[in-house]
Amino acid sequence: MRRLLLAVLLGLPAAARAHDYELRDSGEFMPLGQRIEFYDRFGWRSYEVDFSFDLDGGSLGRSSRLTVKIVKKDGSKWDYSCKASRGLTVNVNTLYDGRVSVVVDCRIDSKSFAKAVGLHAEDIGTPSLVFQAMVASGKATPGAQRGIVLPQAAQSWATELSPYLASADDANSLAVVFQSASLQ
Repeated sequence: MRRLLLAVLLGLPAAARAHDYELRDSGEFMPLGQRIEFYDRFGWRSYEVDFSFDLDGGSLGRSSRLTVKIVKKDGSKWDYSCKASRGLTVNVNTLYDGRVSVVVDCRIDSKSFAKAVGLHAEDIGTPSLVFQAMVASGKATPGAQRGIVLPQAAQSWATELSPYLASADDANSLAVVFQSASLQ
């Protein structure tokens, strides 16, 4: 009996720390300075993001997954997924008001993104999908940082993407900003 009780008590902290969250966000694209026409230029109409994650302290569980789907004006779709076990990095911070900010970065394969914008893979570089979830009271909601970053790459300067390149490889330099339908 003591062994059973000890096993249960030792297992509780791990079970109490891990939390599973499901988040779906969808909408259009927000105009942003000189990058205002990105989505229009490449024929994008709307987006959908599915983010399922389990949070254990400052890291994501191996089953965490981020998927984006871009619906184009011609009716075609492009989608891309990252898993925590491959290609998904995270920055977790507890804010002053007790909420937890979870910002994930998903490096998008050049060939896949080239399909989304109708360019050649060698002209793309390595874009990133950035998505922030805010966790409070056991629920996850979309945060402010949501979109795609196009970092500078030598081959990108001479392409149609050059006006949209980030000044630094930074999640604050989003080339495409997602405007959630639920937050409008």
